[in-house]
Amino acid sequence: MSKSQLFSIDELLRRVSQGERNFSRIKVRQANFAHANLNQINLSYSSLKHADLTKAKLMRSNLSQVNLNHAQLNQALLIEANLSGATLIEASLMAADLSGAILSNANLSGANLNRASLVGCSLVQAQFLKGSKLKGANLTGATLTRGALVKANLNQANLTRAILTQANLEQASLQSTILTCAYLNGVNLRGANLQGADLSFTNLRNADLTAANLKGASLEGADLKGAILTSANLRYAQLQGAELTNANLQNAKLSHADLTGANLLSANLSYANLSQARLCQAGLLLAHLMGTKFNQANLKGANLIGANLSLADFSHALLETAILPNGQTGESVVN
Repeated sequence: MSKSQLFSIDELLRRVSQGERNFSRIKVRQANFAHANLNQINLSYSSLKHADLTKAKLMRSNLSQVNLNHAQLNQALLIEANLSGATLIEASLMAADLSGAILSNANLSGANLNRASLVGCSLVQAQFLKGSKLKGANLTGATLTRGALVKANLNQANLTRAILTQANLEQASLQSTILTCAYLNGVNLRGANLQGADLSFTNLRNADLTAANLKGASLEGADLKGAILTSANLRYAQLQGAELTNANLQNAKLSHADLTGANLLSANLSYANLSQARLCQAGLLLAHLMGTKFNQANLKGANLIGANLSLADFSHALLETAILPNGQTGESVVN
């Protein structure tokens, strides 16, 4: 197809009906392909700005480098489509099916993907800037490595087993989002809202969760080794069996949190608030607990050998069978 060739809608659909599929580098004025069957079509490098592709069938189509800015793709079928490098700025893809699609390096800034299916989708280095909407989207098994999702709305989305290694989710909203067994190592979640999110058995090694809101979040069995949780809100969070070796929790809010059996080896909890928290059988060996509040906390069976407890507050805490820094067991006075 010649470069930048201008097509009418009727002509393109007529040629598609005759079996032609190669329409690379075309321009279509006021394109209306709503409900059209365009499966396996090649529209790479074409301009389809403001196109209406509502409920269109584009399965296994080649849409790489296509300009779909402000396009309407609501409920479109884009299963296994190639959208690598495509621009979909302010495009609407509500309830679209992009299962298995390739969107690597695509620009989805400001796009609406609410309730879209992106199961197994490749979104490596994709951009979701300007508050892209992914509320209720299904991203199970999707790859978002190094993706830019600053201030994106992922509330109630499903990211089970998704790969978000080194992705930027600063100030993103992930309330009640499912991230079970996801890979978020090295991810930037500074100031993100993860209230009520499910991060059970998720890999968050070396993640930056500075000032993040994790109130009531489930982090059971999560790997937070080396993670930064400075000033994070973890009130009422579930952290049973979590791995927090060398984690930085300075000034974190952990009141009423459940850290039963958690490993906090060499973790920094200086001036953190663990009032009424549950730390039964928790490992706090060599932990930095300067000025930490443990008032009314349950530390039965916890191991604090080698921990720094200077200025720590253990008023009314339960220390039965806990192993104190000096190796003694019992409810000895630690202040």
